[in-house]
Amino acid sequence: MSLEEPIVSLDEASVTAEELQDAMEAEEEGEEEEDMDVGDDNENIQETSAKFGVYSADEVNIEVFEELQLPLELAQEVQDAWKYLLKTLVTHEAAGEAIYSALFEASPAIQPLFKTPRAVMALRFMTGINQIVQSLDKSSELKTVVETLGFQHLDLDVTVPRVHIFRDAILELVVTEIGDRVSPVCKDGFAVMLNYVGGAYIYVRSKFSVQLKILHSSWATASKGAAGIQNAEETGGSKSETLQPAGSTKGAKEGKDSRDPKKTSASYQSEGRNTAVPKNFEEMFQFNAAVMGLGKNGWMNEILSSFDAIVMNVANTFRLQEECDVVSLRMAKYSKIVLSEYKAVMLASLRSLCKDWGSEHELAWSWLWENVERLLKNLMGKPALQEAALSGLLASLDDSALSLIRREVYSQFFALAPAGQEYFKQSTTRLHFIADKVVSMTLEMYREPKRMIEDLSALGLRHVGYAIPTELFGPFVTACVQVVHSLGPAQDAEEAFRWSLNLLTRVLTRVINEGSTVVMKAINANSDRMLRKAVACAPRGQRALWSLNVQVGTQSISPLLWALESGSLEAAKAILNDLLTIRADRDRYYFGADMLFERHPDIIKRLATDGPSLLPTLLDGLIWRSRITQGGRRRVVFYIKNFIINTDGSFARNLEWLFDCNNPSLVCHALVSTCTDVVWSRVAFRDFTTSRLWFLFTVVLFVLSQSILNHLHNGAIGQNPEGLRITIFFVRCFLYLFSMGTLWFRNIVGIISDYRSGAVVKRGPLKFPEYLMLWDGAARMVLAVLLTLMLSLEPVIHCLGDPTALMFAERCSAVESLYKWYSWTSCTASFVYFLLLTDLAVFSTRFSAYTLVCSRAIVDLFLWACGGLFVTFAFACCVCSLEQDNAEFHGIPKSTFSLMKVTFKMFSGESLSNLEEHSVLLGVVGMYSVVSVIFLLSVLVAQLSCAYKVAHQDMMGLARLHRIRVICDTMATCKAARWARFVDSLHLDERVEFGEGDIGLPGGIPIWEPASLHITTVDMIKRYGGSTNEEEQWPEEPIADNEDDRFDRVEKLIQKSMKRIAKGGGSAGGSKMTSSVGSMSMGSSMGASGA
Repeated sequence: MSLEEPIVSLDEASVTAEELQDAMEAEEEGEEEEDMDVGDDNENIQETSAKFGVYSADEVNIEVFEELQLPLELAQEVQDAWKYLLKTLVTHEAAGEAIYSALFEASPAIQPLFKTPRAVMALRFMTGINQIVQSLDKSSELKTVVETLGFQHLDLDVTVPRVHIFRDAILELVVTEIGDRVSPVCKDGFAVMLNYVGGAYIYVRSKFSVQLKILHSSWATASKGAAGIQNAEETGGSKSETLQPAGSTKGAKEGKDSRDPKKTSASYQSEGRNTAVPKNFEEMFQFNAAVMGLGKNGWMNEILSSFDAIVMNVANTFRLQEECDVVSLRMAKYSKIVLSEYKAVMLASLRSLCKDWGSEHELAWSWLWENVERLLKNLMGKPALQEAALSGLLASLDDSALSLIRREVYSQFFALAPAGQEYFKQSTTRLHFIADKVVSMTLEMYREPKRMIEDLSALGLRHVGYAIPTELFGPFVTACVQVVHSLGPAQDAEEAFRWSLNLLTRVLTRVINEGSTVVMKAINANSDRMLRKAVACAPRGQRALWSLNVQVGTQSISPLLWALESGSLEAAKAILNDLLTIRADRDRYYFGADMLFERHPDIIKRLATDGPSLLPTLLDGLIWRSRITQGGRRRVVFYIKNFIINTDGSFARNLEWLFDCNNPSLVCHALVSTCTDVVWSRVAFRDFTTSRLWFLFTVVLFVLSQSILNHLHNGAIGQNPEGLRITIFFVRCFLYLFSMGTLWFRNIVGIISDYRSGAVVKRGPLKFPEYLMLWDGAARMVLAVLLTLMLSLEPVIHCLGDPTALMFAERCSAVESLYKWYSWTSCTASFVYFLLLTDLAVFSTRFSAYTLVCSRAIVDLFLWACGGLFVTFAFACCVCSLEQDNAEFHGIPKSTFSLMKVTFKMFSGESLSNLEEHSVLLGVVGMYSVVSVIFLLSVLVAQLSCAYKVAHQDMMGLARLHRIRVICDTMATCKAARWARFVDSLHLDERVEFGEGDIGLPGGIPIWEPASLHITTVDMIKRYGGSTNEEEQWPEEPIADNEDDRFDRVEKLIQKSMKRIAKGGGSAGGSKMTSSVGSMSMGSSMGASGA
């Protein structure tokens, strides 16, 4: 939630005096009928006459704005009652809803004024009132809080009658919920506080609204340059031009690009050298500084870099103080600082940029600078001294002192705030690390304030996801200061530590408050219902942005990623469904897919890692199917643009990340299948075929040289004709040079690339590249080694040195002992060549699926072979231990070989008849036949059948996985020009028709599918009538309750009714109220049961 937005709203639009008077008269006449449950409490409230200084419980003072001095006992009683109210309402969200309902129902006249979404407004009510109550016992802090809130309500027409309505509604809620805990004095305290707040709003609006409007409008003109001037002239310089929403990244990007003084200062460092025309405040400031001889004052750049934040937060006292404190730290490294020089350059620059500059502008900007100068002067000269003192203190701490700080900080913190124990759940060592980090950060804030602010912003956004209350930061700071004080440091060192720690806490508190949006709260609760209600509050033009970005300063956090990382998968699924739902009004379509992939290009990888169950949700959301069929076919649009194309136009890695999931059913999804088929057929097929044609050519040459040419001649082996011998020699030389050389080059490149990128697999103490863990990579390495061995054993080369051998002969006396090894190596290489050829099955998914099923069955075949060898060896040993003289079973080797022939029906009948002479041997061989032939082969058949049945279910998925890997490998070498032509041929920038004359969204490819393939009975596009303004939210959609939500709501209604019954007693008003509430509760119960 942005602090620039109103937190506590007494009103949301202006109403004429006549309407307000009529509404007040209607309230007076119908009060008893509309709000019977209030009873006599309002009368008692109106009769109060408690007074504290110039403020009282029954009057709103709009003449002065001073500190509210409540007695400490009364302030504590009000705070205790407020805490009990929050405890009664269970959660802050429920308390906000109760406050919203009380205000909404307080008067019929103000109901049309509640235009901000209910969830957002309820959260603002709760946060604002909670800030006020928590500061009630500190008058100076309370005034600052109320003044800041008053500045944020300058656009609202706050009046005394509306303050009365607001006050009475809040008091009625407090009395209704916790009437037994609220004394008359406590009610007076609440009334005085609410009157004080309302009077302050009116006072601040009457004193400062004109000046702040002038500042905002003129700054919009100056900071945006020529574009800002044109916009200001067209719109009158409205405030909305300068303010960006809390979740907007546009404002942050513009600010980062245009407000870096280091980029613009180089052109204006010396007079007379610049030729560029200043277009905005930064450039004009640098130009005027150079002209006035102040261009070398580096401290001005420090203020200039933060000046936008200063101007935009001039109405936020806390933020203005924070910005000035940080600027003071950054200016501490400069020796000579004259703040009046900055004012002169600032006013000169503004006069040049603002065409309507006048005396009112002069007064407004002078007033701003006086406030800033006062805050800066309060710290000038102090940061350097405080840094030295704090550095000396931390350097003097020994291990025992640091150990004491680590222990005592948490002991005192838990004593001050026992609720903090529920949030510090980490181990003791982790808590000690946090304490050390806090101490070191206090010194780093003095040394590197800019970096620390960025680090704190990122840390605060992470704490938003942890849902840690900011009320705990105060006690934690107090505990840290008390522990450091107990060490007895010098006063200046202790003050330096306290000031720095206080600044750290203020930054963290601000970031957490700004980042605590209704979406983040719903994610913390992991509630689908809360998430849908939260995003329903967003303007239709920013709805996707609310779910994807929470921006605080230069840091941002993604609610979607936080939901994934924190395990809130229900909320993450709701976000994906909302982003990928197509909504439409008469003017335009709204679809969050482009923003999703732009914000998170690696969303597929994130989901595969943290939420694989959400991948089908994402893929389903990228498909649109028409409800209407035509000629038995249905119109379908696959939005594949972001799936296959990166933001820079290159091939996306989404298919690669899906392959890493190794999920056969997932890659059979219609969107993935369509993407792979399109990329394969139009791009990868040709490149893959070209690369495999070379390999196929080398296989043909290998078969020619090793298996065909050397057997063409009918003569003796090695006595081929001379022409044939020459041909064989040159073919083999070609294979050794190009095939073997290409294989080694590819293997070495793949291995080095994996080691450089860290893509390794650890096996014990060794690390192997992933390239060798894939079967084809390992096969290529084996083939390269085999070809190298063949080259070393090549008989033609060895026979060249034999003078008796023919030229290029394969057989000679020198190779008689080597030829056998060469032939075995050649046989193995031939097998590996053909094994790699199975990769060509990717041309057809059916062939590919069959080869993959076969590869799955090889494992079972290997297990059967191992079992068969074990049984064969066992029976061979048994046979050899018998007293027999059969030559077929003489020794273990012969026995094993003979038994294997029995298994494969290769044992001759004559040898079998010889076994009849040895009945025991015949019986052992018969038993072996039963075990190996009948039992083991039957088990093999059963295993293969089961393995095929399991593999067949994922057969097509496995084939598509294989094709995806081939596509990814092929696209890595695809030329950029060819890819660009392919992208252009898809026409993804053209809008696709949803129907005749209905031009839809770009980024998809339309196809027609059979109407019965995916039956769709509901329109997948949610269409709305009414206004088409992008700033308005979509009409409210009904959100179905689950059983738990229904019964929880009924239970709360019953509890509330029982409280009112107990409070109402036997009075007539109480009876009437009880009857009304009872009827309402019964009706709700019946409705919930019926639902």
